[in-house]
This record gives sequence, C-alpha cells and structure tokens, in this order.
Amino acid sequence: MSAPVPIEVDPDTGIWRTDGLPMVYLPRHFLVNNHNAVAAALGVEAYRAILRPATDKSAFDWCSATARTGDLAPEAAFRYYFQRLSQRGWGRFSVDELDIAEGAARFSLQYSIFVLETPATTPAPQCYMFEGFFTGAMRYLLGESGFSTALECVENRCAAGGRHSECCFTLSAAA
Repeated sequence: MSAPVPIEVDPDTGIWRTDGLPMVYLPRHFLVNNHNAVAAALGVEAYRAILRPATDKSAFDWCSATARTGDLAPEAAFRYYFQRLSQRGWGRFSVDELDIAEGAARFSLQYSIFVLETPATTPAPQCYMFEGFFTGAMRYLLGESGFSTALECVENRCAAGGRHSECCFTLSAAA
C-alpha cells in the first residue's frame, strides 16, 4: 500500500472527505452485522440481487469522480479504486487478470471484512457484496475504453470458514 488515506473533516458540518468524496466512518462490525441481518431477513439471493446494482453504481460513480478529480486515465482509476478499497479496510483486493477487450477479469481478496467478522461455521460465500464493486468499476473502464457490454461477476471461492486462503471472483461479459 502507498501513503495513508487522507481524511479531511469539515469543521462546520463534520462531513469527512477522502479524495474529495464524502465518507462515513463506522465500526466494521456495524456494517457486517447489518449486512448479515438484511441477508437473513430477505434471503441471500434476494439481498444479492439488491446489492449488485447498488454497489455497481457506487463503484462506477467513484471511478468516474476520481478519474476527473485525480486526472487519472481510465485503467489507473480502475486500479486505484481497488487500492483505495484495500486501504479503507474492506480487505486486500488484487486485480489478477484484466482483459478490457473481452470484458473479463479475475480478482482475489484477502482479509475480507465479511470473512474476518463472520463465524467459521457460517456457510460460504460471504463476500458477494463485492460482485457489484467489480462490475461497476469494470463498466466504467469499458465505457471509457470504447467498449460496452453487460457484465456478470461471481464469487467462485470464499475464504469464510477457513475453506480457502482468499476469496476469488471472475468477471465476464454476460451471456
């Protein structure tokens, strides 16, 4: 990781900003407990279906805004997004393979907050919230590179319960 994540706090409003974007600082267990409660109430697949477009839009918007404010090329903004997620405590993200022309990628994730905060007996996968993060960032990159396609992302392997050393996600053009 590079330099620490800068946090600017507006003394009048109390709003926190990093990279020019408003942020919320909260304990990791709050996010994970909320995530697990909603998944239990709605069912994992229903919650997954809600999360995908919301997290996709968030990733897309973040990449767009950061590319503008940081004067970054599209692929640099894409990679910076995962660097910042890693620096903000979501886990350690790696872009293992990237094929822009095919709309395909493979990602790995170590130290996922959902793995670290979830009891070992909880069934995998637990990190499906990140599927939309990957599709949104890739959708941004593809659009800026002159490509457009619907994308699918699947968590193929989850480290929850110690079954694997890392989580693994594949992203591809939708069939």
